[in-house]
Amino acid sequence: MTANTSADRRMLDRMIFFSDAVFAFALLLLAADIRLPDAIDDANIWAELSVLAPQFASFLISFGLASLWWAVHLSATRELVAFDWPTALCNLLFLLCIVLLPFAADAFGANMIANAPLGLYWCVNAAASAAMTLLFFVMSRDKGRLIGGMGWGQRLLHLGQAAAPGVVFALGAYWAFTGQIWLSRFCCVLLAPIMMILGVLAGMLDRRRQRPSAANA
Repeated sequence: MTANTSADRRMLDRMIFFSDAVFAFALLLLAADIRLPDAIDDANIWAELSVLAPQFASFLISFGLASLWWAVHLSATRELVAFDWPTALCNLLFLLCIVLLPFAADAFGANMIANAPLGLYWCVNAAASAAMTLLFFVMSRDKGRLIGGMGWGQRLLHLGQAAAPGVVFALGAYWAFTGQIWLSRFCCVLLAPIMMILGVLAGMLDRRRQRPSAANA
């Protein structure tokens, strides 16, 4: 291993470790604003907890979405074999959206029946999807030289995986800002079947790509 290769590996490891730390901190901040009053007696604790129910709901939804983004980021970066600055800058743009998620979740949890906070919440998640799509587009350029090679069909499918949540969240934001609050609240229901179908197709292409390597070995 040359000195340049070793330094490149260290840069890549630092980028991944930093990303995981940002996710961990964002998940911690999601729960930071959920707190009971300092002085509370046994008779009032359940009433106070019921007041916090919207914040708990916002926390659970946001934890699930942040976990989704972590899994998408993990899947996208697991095959990175080289570091370059365009990829690092796009990764920072994606992390910017992740650290905004606690702010959007807090606004949504405190004003759950209002349209604008929900629209803002979906906008932040749509921005995360757009940033992830850009990140994968940059890191998979030049036939995927940074990730060990990738065909155009596989690249297109992975880009679809990154962009699909953004389409759903953009719809959610549109419905929120146009007063269709119930459609907006349940827009995430559309996400599960879309991601499952794209995940199955991506897995099939990944296995097909690995067969020639296994045969040559």
